[in-house]
Amino acid sequence: MADFFETGFCVREASWHRKELLLSDYPESWDDGRMAAGLMWEPRLVPLYRQTTDESGNLTYEEVSDARLVERDDNGSALGAVSGTFELITHGEMGDIIEAVLDEPNVKIETMGSVKGGRQVYALIRLDEPLEIRGDIDGFGDQVVTLPFFALLNSHDGTGACKGTWTQVRVVCWNTVQAAAADGDRHGAQFSLRHTSGVKERIEDVKMVVAGARAEALRWKEIAETLATIRVSEDQQLQFLNEFIPVPPAGVVSDRVMGNVEKDRSRFLHVLRDSATNSGMQFNGLGLFNAAVEYADHLRGFNNAETYMGRQILRAEPMKTKALTLVRDLVSAN
Repeated sequence: MADFFETGFCVREASWHRKELLLSDYPESWDDGRMAAGLMWEPRLVPLYRQTTDESGNLTYEEVSDARLVERDDNGSALGAVSGTFELITHGEMGDIIEAVLDEPNVKIETMGSVKGGRQVYALIRLDEPLEIRGDIDGFGDQVVTLPFFALLNSHDGTGACKGTWTQVRVVCWNTVQAAAADGDRHGAQFSLRHTSGVKERIEDVKMVVAGARAEALRWKEIAETLATIRVSEDQQLQFLNEFIPVPPAGVVSDRVMGNVEKDRSRFLHVLRDSATNSGMQFNGLGLFNAAVEYADHLRGFNNAETYMGRQILRAEPMKTKALTLVRDLVSAN
């Protein structure tokens, strides 16, 4: 996993790979967080050359006029080839955005770091406003506490914009759920800054998005409370499972594939019915959704650490969106 995670920190709660610096308290500023995360370097644009030959057949190099290279200014490592119109969003400019966020009340930097050799960097902001979700938890009408997060994700390799998005801490077990899972691939509490000039002029927009994140968190609370009040029978659990992890028709796939599908279905049922993280919620809609998210994040197979990390923070997860849609369908059928 070392070839994926590079540098970074978490506050108080270690990450799944445990390779980061674990801080005992929250950084007071972007500069403090940047130092702890190992992000004191900046990306820079340099000319890009291609190999060619002259009229005499001698090897030479010529500059590519419509492309440039992004490299690190600390060690010169190449991060990616980009178009000639690509504009960097530096760590300093990310700091302008984060400092605007930190001006809001009850906001703390939870994690920061670099992955893929610096090609992508991130900062996860805790909106420290606990939400109490009321529902039929283990039949006693208990409450579950959940906290909203706001993530700033930036790509230096030309593969994506600088994106700010609301994410949701999972009930009990501290996994984030992209807000896209609650409302499709996109939602109101999100912004995307393309790598063009004028990023600093968008800081006021970012402040509005943070306010929108709080509104999204309250909207999620309403959804979660609705799910938590819906009783789900064992037959309905299996109905959900048949849609979420369907069994392929016999004879269409190999015995090995069929066996893997059955293993995945067994893992899901174990998380739903027997795991401590879902205790008391086995038979309501919120527990069903939580089990689906834990399966999507941790239990299904992944090709490498990049795939695994991407599920949790770097992109929206279609499987989580599907899970919430299925739970909603199940609720509407009651």
